[in-house]
Amino acid sequence: MASTARTTNAAPEANPAPPAPTTPKAGSTPHPTRRSAAMKSGALLLIVPAVLFVAWAALAAMVDSLVFPGPLDAVTGLLSDLGSETFRTSALSTVRLLLISWALAAAIGGLLGFALGLSPFWAKVFQTPLFAFYSIPKVTLYPIFLLLLGVGEAGRIAFAFFHGVFPMALLVMGATASLDTKYLKLADALCLPWHVRLRSILLPALLPSVVTALRIAFGLTLLGLVLGEMFNSDIGLGRELIDNVSQVSVDRIAGQVLFIAGIALGPSLLLRWLERRTTSRYGTP
Repeated sequence: MASTARTTNAAPEANPAPPAPTTPKAGSTPHPTRRSAAMKSGALLLIVPAVLFVAWAALAAMVDSLVFPGPLDAVTGLLSDLGSETFRTSALSTVRLLLISWALAAAIGGLLGFALGLSPFWAKVFQTPLFAFYSIPKVTLYPIFLLLLGVGEAGRIAFAFFHGVFPMALLVMGATASLDTKYLKLADALCLPWHVRLRSILLPALLPSVVTALRIAFGLTLLGLVLGEMFNSDIGLGRELIDNVSQVSVDRIAGQVLFIAGIALGPSLLLRWLERRTTSRYGTP
């Protein structure tokens, strides 16, 4: 009997219960799934340009044409342009006007979209006209900018601003109009001041959509600026591109395309990373 009791009492100890899972503390090592996803995304950023570079080189070798330069020819032409003071001045001018145009499009478009989104009535009234203006090919309107603003930086800034302000306003307006009104009603019930509502309710809810709008507006603003410089300008990357086209310098044309693509991709990738961070923290835009 005693041995049976001892055996019965010892049985539970033979298969102890698994320990309860512990919650990782703040500042601990990131979750393996998130870390592997970040490594995969970083690897893709390196693999995709390498694959495109190899495919471009192989296609150029197969075509073997003077009007189809390879990547090495493009890099050589770009380095030749970067050695010119005129090209460096044009590049700095384009970057400066791009930052001004993008800042204006972000500020004015964001404020306009936020103000319209707060009122369901005005959001419905202006939604269709904004989409209509956004769908118009902007190139057809460039003569109007020339007539109103003339030849100079003002016309190019306005044309670039016109490309970026509409997507900024539409995305922010849509995000503001889709806010959960329960939080705003709770803020009214608690009589929260406006700065607390802005910091605790509006900004966390709108931040992912605002970053997405900034990313889209940046690329479109750069497009409008380069187009404006190509049409009527004596300086800028668009002007340099047109000059090389007239001289049939295909290696420099390809090099400048790479340079403009680098200007577009660098901030866009940074904004895309920021968009993912804000979306994972505050929710889907």
